[in-house]
Amino acid sequence: MKQKESVSELLISEVVPEDSGDYSCVFGDQKTTASLKIKAQPVTFKQKLGSQEAEEGASVTLHCELSKPGVPVEWRKGTQVLKSGEKYQMKQKESVSELLIRKVVPEDSGDYSCVCGDQKTTASLKIKALPVIFKQDLQSQEVEEGGSVNLHCKLSKPGVPVEWVKGTQVLKSGEKYQMKQKDCSVELQVCDLKPEDTGSYHCRTGDTESSACLKVNALPVIFTKELQSQQAEEGGSVTLHCELSKPGVPVEW
Repeated sequence: MKQKESVSELLISEVVPEDSGDYSCVFGDQKTTASLKIKAQPVTFKQKLGSQEAEEGASVTLHCELSKPGVPVEWRKGTQVLKSGEKYQMKQKESVSELLIRKVVPEDSGDYSCVCGDQKTTASLKIKALPVIFKQDLQSQEVEEGGSVNLHCKLSKPGVPVEWVKGTQVLKSGEKYQMKQKDCSVELQVCDLKPEDTGSYHCRTGDTESSACLKVNALPVIFTKELQSQQAEEGGSVTLHCELSKPGVPVEW
């Protein structure tokens, strides 16, 4: 406040919209009043978002700076408005706004925007997928004919499609082969084992595979029903029969 001779002054520095209102100069029972209206400067982005590339599994921070502190902003991916939670964390300190994206996956790739009123800054985020590898390989096994066997392995990512192959033959799920997948674990069950099931088995995903050998030992053939001694009259017919533990086995009489 200044006063020189008969002139009085009030200086208001660095005015903001909140300084708008009525101001009065009072002397005794005398008063003079005037209104002051402050026009807000439009908010602009002093520093815009920058496009980024990151590897799958990392955390990414997008940040920008506004021309004014404490101005509310909205974060979007494409047209989707983002909410703070486990996946996204939003921070604002003075005029700087940040978006933290945790444990990024390829699906997080896209355009991200920070919106303030009619102002917007946009940048692209590209996530490089990590290659799928076998964390646990198939193990070779030796089993007996007639039972079933489980071949299993573990991948570095859950839900990755795989293909099971015996030799060069792609296997299909059914009575003979049953395929299971839970999280990162995949399993092939081979049922009703026969010596012909012996061979190399492969689990493939993309250009990566794990292989193992399966050996099925044939069970020995035994007589489950033996020949029975008989008496017969001359000139008649006699049938001798027995039963083996496997069908189609060649015999000699």
